[in-house]
Amino acid sequence: MALNILVVKYSSLGDIINAVPAVKLLRAGMPDARIHWLINKAYAPLIEDVPFVDEVIIAEGRGLGPTLRAISVLRRRRIDLVVDLQGLLKSAVIGYFSGASRRVSFPYTREGSGVFYSEKLGESRRDGVHAVVENASVVAGILGRDLPTDLSTELPVGESVINEARKLIKDVKGSGPLLALSPTSRWDSKMWGVASFAALADIFIEKNDARVVFTGTADDRGYIKGIIKKMRNKAINLAGKTDIKQLAAVFKLADIYVGCDSGATHIAASQGTAVVAVFGPTDPAYTGPYGDNAEVVSMKASCSPCRKRECKDLRCMHRVSANMVYDAAMRRLNS
Repeated sequence: MALNILVVKYSSLGDIINAVPAVKLLRAGMPDARIHWLINKAYAPLIEDVPFVDEVIIAEGRGLGPTLRAISVLRRRRIDLVVDLQGLLKSAVIGYFSGASRRVSFPYTREGSGVFYSEKLGESRRDGVHAVVENASVVAGILGRDLPTDLSTELPVGESVINEARKLIKDVKGSGPLLALSPTSRWDSKMWGVASFAALADIFIEKNDARVVFTGTADDRGYIKGIIKKMRNKAINLAGKTDIKQLAAVFKLADIYVGCDSGATHIAASQGTAVVAVFGPTDPAYTGPYGDNAEVVSMKASCSPCRKRECKDLRCMHRVSANMVYDAAMRRLNS
């Protein structure tokens, strides 16, 4: 009888992308197993059609009620193995009460979650490994094999969604490369700034006749309007006009992507697009975009990585010039 395996990774967006190679490895090592992925509703469309997951189970929200409902659903699935890549108290409790006899997570614990696991396997971020490697090493430990060197965050996007994305960008001006820019992040301290993105977009247009599109959520629309207003040239504002699949498709069509430490940056990397990311308060060795076609631009200060959500100084970000990022982007384009 096939094993029922539960992968718990419900947030956030970039972290989910970084868990994809681990789940692919799990499928390759246990091809006959039935793999269920517990994930937040907002991110579920990214993995609902992938061949390495059999069922997407929605984590409805915070609080006792949603947690109990998730446990009820999982107990009906008769889960044999839990692979907890969230590693927090809530995820550990869900895994424990799912009824699975084997519950595996990272070698370190947070929020007291460790008491709910039967095993702790893999490498730790404390050893300086990337999140992709950290996640995949848990699965490698379960499978009892060495960690492969060809880990990939690639996610498929259907042709129909790509056609929808083509319609969204059809009016962008220019004849050169398509540049996708995602200037926002959940942390203010991760954002490179209005003037910097405006300057970068203008350099790209004036040197390459680039076609420039800005992406973001509906809440980002006003911020991006401010960037475009500061530009000398024209660009398209797609903030709030794409769902998560269409966003991935726009990035797949792009020749080059530039962003900061955000979920959008990881989506762009998952599409095989050339990616440049500006980092400051966080550590790109752990959460940077993964893959050979990605490059991080950073100017570390004595206090970085501070991992602060807010900072009055932000010297680590302000020291990164538009020309520095442009040069990195051209290296990616020409590589």
